[in-house]
Amino acid sequence: MSERDEDRISGDPAVRALRAAAERGDPAAIELLAQRLAEAGERAEAERWLRRAAELGSVAALGRLGESAWADGRIAEALEWLERAAYAGLTTAEYQLGAIHLERGELDAAEPWLRRAAEAGLPEAMCNMGAVADRRGDDVEAERWYERAARAGNPTGMRNLGLRLARRGEIDRATELLVEATRRGRTDAFAVLGAAYLDLDRVAEAEHWLRLGAAAEDAESMFHLALFLDAEPTTAAARAESQRWLERAATLGHPRALDVVHDM
Repeated sequence: MSERDEDRISGDPAVRALRAAAERGDPAAIELLAQRLAEAGERAEAERWLRRAAELGSVAALGRLGESAWADGRIAEALEWLERAAYAGLTTAEYQLGAIHLERGELDAAEPWLRRAAEAGLPEAMCNMGAVADRRGDDVEAERWYERAARAGNPTGMRNLGLRLARRGEIDRATELLVEATRRGRTDAFAVLGAAYLDLDRVAEAEHWLRLGAAAEDAESMFHLALFLDAEPTTAAARAESQRWLERAATLGHPRALDVVHDM
């Protein structure tokens, strides 16, 4: 952050008022000041105030300290803060703690926290409970959780459930779920739609979905569109377009596209 930005923040009347109230020990002002400082990029000072709020008994501050430590790569410290927040009943901390353990492959440690957050109604936790079951090979349990997550509006749950339904031929509901997932930001669901319709030999519909995904900057859709355009029978124009999409997917870091481009 530049000195000009720092001066602007410190000179902000609202920040000055919050700082004065925080220095008097007002718990609400302390948390609001920490939030404003964090939003302005003053993370170190924000964290100092969050620690003060945590000392005064703020459970939310415990959770935010955990998030900050995790973002900085201070894993052990993040787990400590999040555990304190989770044991104090903060649902988002339960979810974050479970998600960290899941990311590290610690399924037994992840499940209890994710289950608590899921039963408290957090859609993201429901979806991650599906991921836990998926990794354990329990398809029935995974689908049950993805269904719950999808019904709660979670786009990843919609995408994962749609993928499962498409694989077993339930294309109408799969399409409904996957389209809704794309509307909610899961652009990779376009690639799932394209693959599902290719499996059914519904080529025009497959191309439609892959093009929508490619236009939405989804690298997986670009890669599969490139393969589709390069398949026989093809034309010089289609091959040239295939090359463009392949290179674009590689630019976005798609692993298989990178391999193909490297070997060309």
